Amino acid sequence: MALTGRRQPATTQTPERTRPRVTATTGGSGNGTGTSTGRFGRLRGNIRDIMAELRKVTWPTREETRNLTIVVIGITSVVGSALAALDALLQFLYRTVNP
Repeated sequence: MALTGRRQPATTQTPERTRPRVTATTGGSGNGTGTSTGRFGRLRGNIRDIMAELRKVTWPTREETRNLTIVVIGITSVVGSALAALDALLQFLYRTVNP
């Protein structure tokens, strides 16, 4: 008898470990420099990696930031006004149905 609505288990097995284990030769930052694997060595490596990624970021200009801020404030005002109008309408309808 066939079971309907049940899925068959996947035929391919996924590996249990997808990330390599951190050892003394690879270091905590993953860049293979052989840095210390102690707590502070890993923290130092992570901070170094974060700083490297932040240097790659393309930061918006002052004008882009201003324009996007105006857009966010405008959309927020429109949505807030629409919700306030909907709330007032629903309050009016509720009061007329339930005096």
